[in-house]
Amino acid sequence: MPGFQNDKMQQQVAFVLGCGGLGCTIALALARLGIKKIFLLDMDTVDISNLNRQILFSKDHVGQNKVDAAAEGLKPHLVGPTQVEKYHLNALTNWSKVVSIAKQCTVIFNNIDVGHYFDYAVISLGKSLGIPVVAGSSYARTWIVEFYAAKQGKSSFSYENKDGDKAIFEKLNPKDIQSFSDISFIPPDDNPNTRQIGSNVLVCSMAGLNTVNHWVQELMGFEMPNFSKVDISSFWKSDDIIAWPPPEEEN
Repeated sequence: MPGFQNDKMQQQVAFVLGCGGLGCTIALALARLGIKKIFLLDMDTVDISNLNRQILFSKDHVGQNKVDAAAEGLKPHLVGPTQVEKYHLNALTNWSKVVSIAKQCTVIFNNIDVGHYFDYAVISLGKSLGIPVVAGSSYARTWIVEFYAAKQGKSSFSYENKDGDKAIFEKLNPKDIQSFSDISFIPPDDNPNTRQIGSNVLVCSMAGLNTVNHWVQELMGFEMPNFSKVDISSFWKSDDIIAWPPPEEEN
């Protein structure tokens, strides 16, 4: 595409943690962007309740490992020589593998619904490796995107707002985060059961594309906010609609 830094894009390697509603859309967008390689990691299997929002899956994939189904679903969308590597793993109990994969990447997309301790661990890992972390989440009509650029002077919302056990946060610091083989000592958040109760394809798709857009804009040199939250129920119908093209002015 003219004016787009295709060469830079083709050098990028992305780690997609979680192949749910956001992860599927993110992986699809990355494939269409023609990046060098995509790593997929998820421990779950496809459930029929996922199909309303996880766009790489069909009824034929129900019961399959999500990473296998996602890799298969990506094949028709690989517009360039993008490689896809998949891991059916628990990120907490296989943290050393997460670290090993992250060392090969230029960006991490964190979409795993474990909680803010895990989010903090992933951000610490990105900081220790000097690579950006983009965390996305959606629920009902709302989505959140958090961007951590791993640049001097740039922080992130969850990195600065650490509500919880101070001792756990101290263990998950960037200096030590790569040394753990297992981080299952972190407690999960009391989150809703998003396997059965989630959002829909509209919210997940918009959230996933917005997440990738944050990274692409930063990669191309544009400043982006490190935290954004959107509730689509706040998009109200307006009577002040401007027609385009505008009507010809009367003489």
